[in-house]
Amino acid sequence: MNETTMKALRVHGYEPQHGIQCDELPVPEPGPGQVRVRVAACGISFVDLLLARGGYQVRPNPPFIPGSEFCGVLDAVAPGVQTPLQPGQLVCGTRQGAWAQFICVDTGRVHRVGPQASVTEAAVLMAPYATALYALLDRGHLRAGETVLVLGATGAVGHAAVQLARLLGAQVLAVASTPAKREAALQAGAHQVLDPADPEWKAQVRQHAGAAGVGLVFDTVGGDLTDTAFRTLGWEGRHLMVGFASGHIHALKSSLAIVKGASLIGVDYRQAGERAPVRATAIRDEVATLYAQGRLRPRVHSVLPFAQFDEAARLAQDRHTLGRVVFTFPTQDTP
Repeated sequence: MNETTMKALRVHGYEPQHGIQCDELPVPEPGPGQVRVRVAACGISFVDLLLARGGYQVRPNPPFIPGSEFCGVLDAVAPGVQTPLQPGQLVCGTRQGAWAQFICVDTGRVHRVGPQASVTEAAVLMAPYATALYALLDRGHLRAGETVLVLGATGAVGHAAVQLARLLGAQVLAVASTPAKREAALQAGAHQVLDPADPEWKAQVRQHAGAAGVGLVFDTVGGDLTDTAFRTLGWEGRHLMVGFASGHIHALKSSLAIVKGASLIGVDYRQAGERAPVRATAIRDEVATLYAQGRLRPRVHSVLPFAQFDEAARLAQDRHTLGRVVFTFPTQDTP
């Protein structure tokens, strides 16, 4: 590698005039326990953009490189690092600072994908699927045969939850707001789809779930849907609160939890990874394995070059966009 500088997107401040700028920076050197990846493709998530604008619960001190999802070619390993990863291998991972041509990452946060893998799919694999798998297994304790109700089934994490819940043996009911989104949820593996604008949708959920009711609600939406979904839970049901895509936080009547013996459970995979890094790595390893087996498939809507980042960001925020938006860096090394 002859490059000494790289292009990177950086946030210089949280005021509207700052925005996200393209900077020329030195190529970083991997530190202890790290490898360096020449980035080929990056995902753009709602959280990435929220953090870049100062609206997320974590506010890094500017200037900083935003972005959290990437795929590329491993090109350097720090001295003394023991890892099965080798330079030249295609890898994907998650880490703050992904929107740059090179990124240095702890070895536990980088996972090999086969040379036949889609670079753009692998770029948006880890964050949503690891979040969904952690939610369903570690927080929701999903059991085969249970009914899972997914709110926001065509968002990145909701789409992952539909696929994974079905793989884990659940009956999957998906709630989505348009015919196109409901069709996408069916393609992802939902057994039944429901329209939240239909006043009978709660009754339809109960009909599909049967006498046992819904075992697990996977909620990325919040708002009024949270109350309705919680009421569909069967005895000892669990309501996973994953996010608030609606922008509204609904107040539940606490008496409902007693009537149903039900639980409202928060999901924060970022904190979980910080507190239990070994378990977080195992979850990501499982995601990588399932993807290599062809059992998971991220839905990619658009792939744009780095020079069109502004357009890619606009698409990522458009509620009509079905699937992930990815931007790519030019590289000769990516298979």
